[in-house]
Amino acid sequence: MPITFRSERKTVEVQAADGTITHHELEYRWDPLTARLSVLCPHLREKWTEIYSVRDDAWLAELIAASRANCPFCRPLIDQVAATFSPAQLDEPTITLDDVRVFPNLYPRTDFEAVITSPELHHLPLNACEPALLTRFLQAALDCITKAYRKNEQLVYPVIGGNYLPPAGASLIHYHMQLSMQQHPFEAVRGLIQASEQYEKEEAGNYWLDLMAANKDREIERSGDVYWYVPFAPAGFCEVRAIVRKPSFMTFTSEDVLSLANGLAAVLQYYGDHGFAAFNFILYSGRMVSGNTCFLSGLQILARPNPRPNYLNIDSWYMPLLLRQAIVLERPEELALALKDYFRSD
Repeated sequence: MPITFRSERKTVEVQAADGTITHHELEYRWDPLTARLSVLCPHLREKWTEIYSVRDDAWLAELIAASRANCPFCRPLIDQVAATFSPAQLDEPTITLDDVRVFPNLYPRTDFEAVITSPELHHLPLNACEPALLTRFLQAALDCITKAYRKNEQLVYPVIGGNYLPPAGASLIHYHMQLSMQQHPFEAVRGLIQASEQYEKEEAGNYWLDLMAANKDREIERSGDVYWYVPFAPAGFCEVRAIVRKPSFMTFTSEDVLSLANGLAAVLQYYGDHGFAAFNFILYSGRMVSGNTCFLSGLQILARPNPRPNYLNIDSWYMPLLLRQAIVLERPEELALALKDYFRSD
């Protein structure tokens, strides 16, 4: 069958100690490609607001100030401790693009890993993430990926990712991205590829192209070959995604990179204006060459709970982490509508 947006609404009754009855509205939503289940729980917003979207700016400023001492990505320390690529990895020890540097991760978890950062900045408020800066970061990462693949053609599956601040898994405050490459597809990418292949077999079409045609209620913007939208069944807080109409990073153009940077800057501006400080994102690709034509590259970004002295991780408890059932607060259609104004400002 063609793309369907399946959902189911339920009312849950709760009786308080004084006998007062309260009704809470839930909405179950299934991802139209993978059937992964998300539950929309707007009633949790009041309970989670302080953790979810209220920054403790005074405490965060103290944390940032303390982190500048001995930061390995700031000068002069970066010039002393940053690793360099071996001749077996790249033909050059590091990659630079203006102020941006790319160098190996000292503790790799995949076949090839690198860090992308600028010694010229340390902390970066989300509403200060300018498109020009993000363009340099993404282009430097893609340059490294291309050169690493040409050196080792087994590195066929690349991803660029970001973890900002401790709730997102960052071990350093200093703003940076990372890239990873391996011979085998990353698990999430493998699942998307397989589901895309199944859709093509059953529907004789490309799921991603069909989604763009059917997703009007959650569409944010189309910019060249990049389509920005909010998923029908989100995987996390304030989640935004993009589809790039290219099968792999090898086919990205400078216009694609600029469109991605502009969109990322718009999303981060929204996050910053709405009280967030931490986020995770990935930009993923199909096979570097001979990719499956039914699969398109994409981006996923979501906000994480804010840093605080007594950190409470409200988005990785047993239900989202082990049962893989996302609990989200905002309706995707409302989030898409709110984000349109941020994209128009670019």
